[in-house]
Amino acid sequence: MRIQKDTVIEETSRAGVYRRRRLDLTERWLVDGVIEPELHDAAVMFGLWFDRAHLRDRYSSLRMERVDRSTNTNATDDAIQARKEIRAAMDLLGNSMGPVVWDCIGNSRSLRDYVSRQANTRTNVHEARGRLIAGLDLLARHWKLDDG
Repeated sequence: MRIQKDTVIEETSRAGVYRRRRLDLTERWLVDGVIEPELHDAAVMFGLWFDRAHLRDRYSSLRMERVDRSTNTNATDDAIQARKEIRAAMDLLGNSMGPVVWDCIGNSRSLRDYVSRQANTRTNVHEARGRLIAGLDLLARHWKLDDG
């Protein structure tokens, strides 16, 4: 149920309990027709792997093989597998598209925030948007998220 252009009301896991939530970047683009559903699915999939790998608010230069092994071993195995998926995705995206996907999809930053954090580059929001869409397209094709 939509109440405003960028806000939805959705039911939580508890029956009869609702919450208001802002649409994220790719959800807004999907609604506006900027991206296809496959690209949104790729963004959701990357975000899920990113959360499972416990990488939120970390820099992409961190060594991803470091995992806290003091916790549940199944959770640790899941984190290791997720980090392998994220590493494969980042290798596929390269230095051009990888950082914008990491920041905007993985860490849920805005494109403006991503551009403002870029040191020594002349990247603008439109260029970052193009790189993000191209990166999501590449991930969707890699993960075979097409309609067929």
